[in-house]
Amino acid sequence: MGNVNNKVGFSGGAGSSARIFSRWYRQHREGVTAWLLLGPILFYFLVLQGFPVGIGFLLGFFRWIGVTTTPEFCGLANYFTFFTDPLYLADLWRAFYIGSLVMVVNIGVGFGGALLLNLPIRGRGVFRTIWYIPVVTSTVATSQMFLIFIDPSVGVANRVLEQLGLTPVVWGYSTFWMVTWIVIYSSWRGIGYTAVLWLAGLQSIDPLLHEAAQIDGAGAWQRFWHITIPGLRTISIFVLVTGFIAALQIFDPVLFISQGTPWGTTEVIIYRIFRDFYGDFNLGMAGAGSVMVAIIIVIFTIITFRLLGEKRAL
Repeated sequence: MGNVNNKVGFSGGAGSSARIFSRWYRQHREGVTAWLLLGPILFYFLVLQGFPVGIGFLLGFFRWIGVTTTPEFCGLANYFTFFTDPLYLADLWRAFYIGSLVMVVNIGVGFGGALLLNLPIRGRGVFRTIWYIPVVTSTVATSQMFLIFIDPSVGVANRVLEQLGLTPVVWGYSTFWMVTWIVIYSSWRGIGYTAVLWLAGLQSIDPLLHEAAQIDGAGAWQRFWHITIPGLRTISIFVLVTGFIAALQIFDPVLFISQGTPWGTTEVIIYRIFRDFYGDFNLGMAGAGSVMVAIIIVIFTIITFRLLGEKRAL
């Protein structure tokens, strides 16, 4: 009888625990589901991105030239250098300048492309795919093709100039042309992404609003100005913020196409950080620079959301 009572008691305890867990799960089912879905993403950001950011922040407090030397604590010296050294300030300005040109082209052309892709035409899914192809193509492959295109000896660009009776250009010796090619290449790569964002915003607008306005006698321009534009306010904030982040972090075309030429006039801040770490092995300045760029992005994002959020509330 003692063994039977023990078994019954054990079974009753297990059943009670199961009922308690079942009741708790029913009460917190949405939270558990959310954590299961967000868990891998949070792990990715905390471990694969948050950990490197933390290491970069700590490196900024040390003067460490090369991995074989001993790190020397220098306090905020590296962070002060970032805002006092003319080279870093010039690279930061060029990132704003070149990145802003790319952002303006992407936002403007991407918006026009989204309007066209939103038209009820046959095969528009194919056209949307074509617009997005440059976004997912290999940066290394496309940049090498671009370098061949602007090659001063055998490039297509100079061949076209010769056919027009113009003098061929050594593109790498001209700051204006290298900036132009960087903007063209970066815009070609990024317009598809921006167009998809604008397209998502256009499709989120209730078509009944356009139908009601058309019945009331509103023309195409009036519907666009009073319905489409206000309906895109939320997505426009996202496009602006992501565009600024991409602008300040412009790197690939500088690395693969210009490499800072001519004479460092196309060097941007992320490329400078890359050179500090992998070229000069100045690990402390590389860490401080990456942290300062992240802080600038966060500050801009907060200001943008506050300003545009207040305008939206008004």
